[in-house]
Amino acid sequence: MSNNFKGIVFTLTSVVMFAFMAVLVRMIPHVSSFHSSFVRFTIGLAIIGILAMFKLIPLKFRDRKTLFIRGLIGGIAVYLFYLAIVRLGIGKGSAYVYSYPAFATLLSMFMLKEKVEGIKFIPIFTSIAGLVLLSLGRTNGAMAGFGWNELIAIGGSITTALAVVYVKKLHHSDNSYAIFFAQSIIGFWLFLIPSGLTQGQGNSFDLTILIILGLVATIGQLFMTEGYRYVNVATGSLFQSMVPVLNLLSGYFIFEEHFSTTETLGAFVIVLSCISLVIINYSIGKRSRILKLVE
Repeated sequence: MSNNFKGIVFTLTSVVMFAFMAVLVRMIPHVSSFHSSFVRFTIGLAIIGILAMFKLIPLKFRDRKTLFIRGLIGGIAVYLFYLAIVRLGIGKGSAYVYSYPAFATLLSMFMLKEKVEGIKFIPIFTSIAGLVLLSLGRTNGAMAGFGWNELIAIGGSITTALAVVYVKKLHHSDNSYAIFFAQSIIGFWLFLIPSGLTQGQGNSFDLTILIILGLVATIGQLFMTEGYRYVNVATGSLFQSMVPVLNLLSGYFIFEEHFSTTETLGAFVIVLSCISLVIINYSIGKRSRILKLVE
């Protein structure tokens, strides 16, 4: 399997898993986001721990400081994403959080010293424009509905972008399993007490959804983390921009969330931007140092 194909398969699989994860979060809006985050990290920790115990995967930690920072930032990003979905809905909440490619691209330029060719900014900012249409379309571009919940979602976007950059940085020293384990163990301790304080009366349905949520999130996170071994920050981020499109569709067809024509147009713009980026990457090939599919 070529590196090109690996990068595409890993990244697109993570897209599907993360879209499904958002649906599961939306199914239990009465469950605290602290509790959902805690269960997600607990299950991820258990899965990686068991696989490592039976020596099915290598689990070694090299850049411990960066692993800790990535785990802390990633844990916060997950919580803010879940909270945004609960408060804003799966469509609008995802649109805000998945505007992170802009932040990720800028951060990668400064933190990873990655160079961005001018032509690559076209699909990047077109994709961002699509996300803006998705998020503001309901008020026809007005900012009257912009409040604390939207700020929470934007905070989730920024922390997600920073976590993605750290994932890419860690691939020079640690494998995907170590990166994910670090996030899970830190997320476990980060949400242990808040989860206990906010846990309400649950039932078997909630528990089942939480367990599936943890499994799906683990698969998605591992595939995304491994995918960034073969694609750079900007490319991976733009592939992930397909998640809010899928969430927009699930919000409409599953949860009966209503969206304006502008929001629908935004979804179309994002898909075209991602396709355009792939075509540009293949056209430029080895000459590209920032958005090529294979590093």
